[in-house]
Parts: sequence; structure tokens; C-alpha cells
Amino acid sequence: MHRLTRLALLAALALAAAAALAACGGSSSSSSAGVADGSDSRIPAGAPFIDQDKLQFIPKELSVKVGETVYFKNSETALHTVNIDGKNVSGNMKKNDVFTWVFQQPGSYKITCDYHPQMKATITVTES
Repeated sequence: MHRLTRLALLAALALAAAAALAACGGSSSSSSAGVADGSDSRIPAGAPFIDQDKLQFIPKELSVKVGETVYFKNSETALHTVNIDGKNVSGNMKKNDVFTWVFQQPGSYKITCDYHPQMKATITVTES
């Protein structure tokens, strides 16, 4: 019985430690400027980046050059899509999915989500 109590105490301590670490918070893979910080190994540090989090695109405006790869990441459990000027180009994105798109023409592109009409962003593409 004494051994069982000790095991239960150790298990409770381990759970408490895990909860404390989780409460410290995770890091986001972007800065507010739309540039990846390198915390997600699938997205190069400094790459143009839009996060799908809290039912919004972050940032809402991004400027890139023709030929640059833009990274989109779904950071929440809700399904999202990436629509460019009304066309779904990503399919369904689950939590932690990453999608990339290379803009070939200069212009201003409206980014939306099929599931959440309030999610809107604009990507401005200029000549390189």
C-alpha cells in the first residue's frame, strides 16, 4: 500500500509539472509583420508568412515580390482554407497544416477562408 501511495504521488507531481509547462504558452510562428521567426522548421525564418489563428489571418496585409513563396499555417483546431481572389487553392487545412503559394503576377490579391467569411487579408505583389 505504501508503494502504491508513492506511485500515485509521483504521477500527480508529473501531471502538475506537465500542466505548468503547458501553461507557459506556446510560441507563434510569426511576427506581427508577417515574417516567419523560424520556430516552425517547415517555414524558413524570414519567409513571408500568414498565420490562421483566432479566426483571422495574421497579418491582414502582406507585401511580397513576384516569385516569392508565401507560407500559410493553420494554428488552431478549426478547419480553414486559403482562397485567392475567391478560388480555393489550399483545400481544407487542419491544425498545424502548412500551405505555400508562389505569386507569379504583380497585383493586389484578396485572401479569404471558405468557412469563416470574417477572415480576410490582402497580399500585394510587386515586381522583383
